[in-house]
Amino acid sequence: MLKQALSCSDHADVAFELDDGTRPVKGHRGMLCSVNQDFDRMFSSGMTEAKSGVVRVKGVTLRSLKGFLEWMYLGRAGEECKEADGRELWLLAEMYGVGELQRWLLEGIDDGNVCAAYEFGLIPEGDRSELLKLCRTVAVRGLGGVGENNLRGVGL
Repeated sequence: MLKQALSCSDHADVAFELDDGTRPVKGHRGMLCSVNQDFDRMFSSGMTEAKSGVVRVKGVTLRSLKGFLEWMYLGRAGEECKEADGRELWLLAEMYGVGELQRWLLEGIDDGNVCAAYEFGLIPEGDRSELLKLCRTVAVRGLGGVGENNLRGVGL
């Protein structure tokens, strides 16, 4: 089913629309509703998406949307998730209440990406307290792999 979704198969009944108006991937309403309450509410409440069959996704790239759909279909990270922008996956997880995806992303925070993760966590949108707390923990353990240039503008 994931292959059908990512290839825009006619068997998938929901289109995902990006900021530029393209609809490069699809999904299966029944599958998405069975694994996620937010999608279930969206498609059973008479919202615009239920009527049009189009879910508009703002502020993410196709690569991240594919990673998100992979997580939704498989319940775990695969190659699409690993290639996606973690910040965008976090946004999608916030939008659709996918806490397990956020927990997987937290597991990947290390001294090589902690500064970018912390900076993202400071954006006043959503609840990113768990992300910020982990970033502080990683920073306290030591930032041996982080160069001085990566620390500019980051107050810990």
